[in-house]
Amino acid sequence: MARLLFPAQPSRGPIERQCPIRVVSVHLLGTAGQLLRVLFLDREGHISAQPHFVPRGEALILAANQQRVLGPQARVLVL
Repeated sequence: MARLLFPAQPSRGPIERQCPIRVVSVHLLGTAGQLLRVLFLDREGHISAQPHFVPRGEALILAANQQRVLGPQARVLVL
């Protein structure tokens, strides 16, 4: 007879199954809308060439603020 090693966990809703860590990317666009460069935001909001992991809540706030600052010359995504 099989024995469970871990107790059964209650099923979680779709929101709780989302990963709590995100990466914020900044896509700089040219005048015709073509992609020029992809950069990333760190937890303090500094732009860098390397991706940084950011908690989901902070990532959403950073992305919204950075999109307001850069306007139509960039597309800010939370991955």
